[in-house]
Amino acid sequence: MIELDVRMSREGELIVLHDRTVNRTTNGRGTVWHMTVDELKRLDAGSWFSPRFAGERIPLLHEVVHILPPTMSLNIEVKTDGRPKSSPHLEERLVRFLHDTGLTTRVLVSSFEHSFLKRVHSLDARIPLGVLYVPIRAIGRKPSTLAWRVGASVFICSSAQLRKRFAADAHAHKLLLGCYGVNNRRQVEKALRFGVHALITDHPREIRTHVEQFVAQRA
Repeated sequence: MIELDVRMSREGELIVLHDRTVNRTTNGRGTVWHMTVDELKRLDAGSWFSPRFAGERIPLLHEVVHILPPTMSLNIEVKTDGRPKSSPHLEERLVRFLHDTGLTTRVLVSSFEHSFLKRVHSLDARIPLGVLYVPIRAIGRKPSTLAWRVGASVFICSSAQLRKRFAADAHAHKLLLGCYGVNNRRQVEKALRFGVHALITDHPREIRTHVEQFVAQRA
């Protein structure tokens, strides 16, 4: 799967961007929720990374989906921080988009805002959901409890947050277990020992090699 972050522009378009503002990764300044697609599309979103990518634009979600192979699945992490109360309904826009593009059978919608996931579930209970662990808000709560409250089938935490008790509870309740920030051999081995089903990484080729080596050693 490909994991990406989705936010919404001022007029309600779904865009692919991690940060709440455009300040860090473009030559502009401003909060995404308050900017139109035209304003966002005028920004250079590549030069911060490398001169080779100068002129790259912030993509819309439908532009990313358009270039995906038809068998590629997508983990859409929805970012809701800073969303104005007066903004269009993000949940309805996303569900409609997934239906219009035929993505409902090869998508996972994940978020740190569990109430958002619950609203998505109420709109279409067939869309797979992944609940992202928030230590401060979820302290003392089991993965199964967090997932059950929103209708999620996947529990996701960071490599640093992964604990045996999380894995045991997830497995006991037949939840899929995901772990992000898995970027080296040590983190791979820890995750696989705990029975993690999905590794979210910045270095897929390297991590795949570590996984294959770990499996071969256990064979």
